[in-house]
Amino acid sequence: MKWLFSLFLMFSLTSSAQDAWEKKADALVDVAKAQLGTPYKWATSSPGASFDCSGFTAYVYGSFDITKCRSSKGYAALGEKVKFSEARKGDCILFTGTSPSSKTVGHIGIVIENGKNGLKFIHCSSSSNHFGVVITDYETSGYPKRFMEVRRLF
Repeated sequence: MKWLFSLFLMFSLTSSAQDAWEKKADALVDVAKAQLGTPYKWATSSPGASFDCSGFTAYVYGSFDITKCRSSKGYAALGEKVKFSEARKGDCILFTGTSPSSKTVGHIGIVIENGKNGLKFIHCSSSSNHFGVVITDYETSGYPKRFMEVRRLF
């Protein structure tokens, strides 16, 4: 009987932690989506006015007191690295800059979904094709050739 109670308690704690994470991730994505359409401007982090990619992620993560960085390269040292297949809502996704042959981080975004419809992320892009804060479907974009890693910050 004691083991049954222990199993129940373990499941309850895991379930509560999962619920807490899910609520935080949902709220984080809502804050990020509220900035959709905000234009790109290098070296800025001004909600509703302009962002660059790291300014956008710093604003979103900072809204939840999650470790943040004001440089895209700096995110490579934050949190823990996770497999692409294990990326989940709220994770930070890192890419090279515009050159796929680069070996350093030059662009970042936030995963908003990774499931049966593939991975989607929100970011502030300087591209003339999708300028400013946008949601991008990873598979149908040019980002797979620039992918570097996924980092879990919370």
